[in-house]
Amino acid sequence: MMKYIHFAVVCIFLFSRIADAQVSTGLDNLIAQHFAPLKGKRVGLITNQTGRTRNVAFGADLFAKSKALTLVSLFAPEHGLMGTRGAGVNSDTLERFDGIPVYSLYGRTRKPTRLMLRGVNALVFDIQDVGVRPYTYLSTMILAMEAAAENKIPFYVLDRPNPLSGERIEGNILDTNLKSFVGMLPIPYVHGMTLGELARMARAKAWFHHAAKLKLTIIPMTGWKRSMYWNETGIAWTAPSPNVPHFENAVGLAMLGATGELGALSVGVGSDVPFLRIGSTLMNANEILRMADSAFYNKLQFASEDFTATTSAGTKIYHGVKITLPADLKSIPSLYEGQFRLIESMLHDTAFRTSFDALNPSVNSMFEKVTGEQTLLDTLRRCGNLEALFERWSSDAETFRVEREPWLLY
Repeated sequence: MMKYIHFAVVCIFLFSRIADAQVSTGLDNLIAQHFAPLKGKRVGLITNQTGRTRNVAFGADLFAKSKALTLVSLFAPEHGLMGTRGAGVNSDTLERFDGIPVYSLYGRTRKPTRLMLRGVNALVFDIQDVGVRPYTYLSTMILAMEAAAENKIPFYVLDRPNPLSGERIEGNILDTNLKSFVGMLPIPYVHGMTLGELARMARAKAWFHHAAKLKLTIIPMTGWKRSMYWNETGIAWTAPSPNVPHFENAVGLAMLGATGELGALSVGVGSDVPFLRIGSTLMNANEILRMADSAFYNKLQFASEDFTATTSAGTKIYHGVKITLPADLKSIPSLYEGQFRLIESMLHDTAFRTSFDALNPSVNSMFEKVTGEQTLLDTLRRCGNLEALFERWSSDAETFRVEREPWLLY
C-alpha cells in the first residue's frame, strides 16, 4: 500500500450479544472499547444533538468526561450543536460546551480552519444522517475530511444507520456542474449508504482535495442490516433538524423535500407535520388529493385537511392533504419520483401554472442544486416526458448500486 494511502476499519466484536441482534452504533461500540482507538489523542469532535448512545447519553458529554482522551474542541453543523437553529440560518458565534470551544461549520466558513484545528491530532465525526444527498451533514463531513487531509490529522467516523435502509437507491446522480453545499458528491438523491461507507467511497474516488493523504478510520455498527429502516433498529429517534422531528418526517423529506424548494406549494414545513402535508392556496383539497393519490400510485393514504404553516413569508392557511405512511415502507415503489408527477399534474391548473412560472430565478437555481438535475425544471415547465427522465434515473441508480459495492461495510 502506497505511503499515506491508509484505510482502517476498526472491527469491534462485543463479547455479550443480545439474542435479538439489536443495533449498536459506532459510538456505542467505541464506548464498549473504552475509547481504545482514541487513547491518548487530543480530539476535535464534529457532532450535534444526534450524537447519542442507545440509552440516549450525549456523546459530547462522554468524550468530555473520558480519561482515555482529551476533548480539545467541538464543531457544529447546520442547526447548531443542539439542533435548534432553523434551516439555512448561519452562525459564526464561538460557543462553549462545558468550557470547551464549539466552532460553527455553518457560517462564513463551512470547513474547519487550521486555527480551529490547533492542538487537535484526531478529528471524529458523529452525526446522524437522513439518507438523502442534499442533507448538509454529508457535505460537512466531506469538507472536514478535506481539512483533516490538509492538516495531516487522522479522521474517524462513528457510523450510524441510514434511516431509509441500505437498499433503497433512487434518483439521478448529481450533475457535477451543480455541485454545492446541498449536493457535493456524484451520488443519487436517495443513496442507500451510511456516512461511514460514503466516507470510504469519497476518499477512494478522490471526491475531495488531498483525499489520498487522509488516514481514515471507520468505527462500524454491529447488528445493522441493509434491509433495515430506522423503525427496525430499536434506536430512539433524535430529531436531526427542526423539520425532521420523527422518523416519518425523514421519509417525507425524501418524498417531498425537493419540491418544497420551489415554494409554489407547501409541503408542510412550518406546520405540525413537516413533509407529511401537501397544500396550496390556489387549489382545493379534493383536487390535490386526487392528484397526489395518482402521483404516488395509491401507495400512500391521503386525507383532505386544511392546515396552517408559518414560513419566512408569514403564516398562511393551505388547502391540502395529510399523508399517512404505510406500515411496510418497502411497499412504496419510489419515494422520490411521485412529487414531480404531482407538480406535473398541478401545472394543468391555470392559477398554479401562473404562480409556478413566476418563481424567482434564485428559487429555480436552488431547486436545480437540490435535485442535481439541469433538465428537470424545463421538463416540468413544458409538461415533457417525465417517465423518460425517470428511466434514466433508474439506470443511474442501478449503475451506482454496482459502483458502490467495494465500499460497503454491511
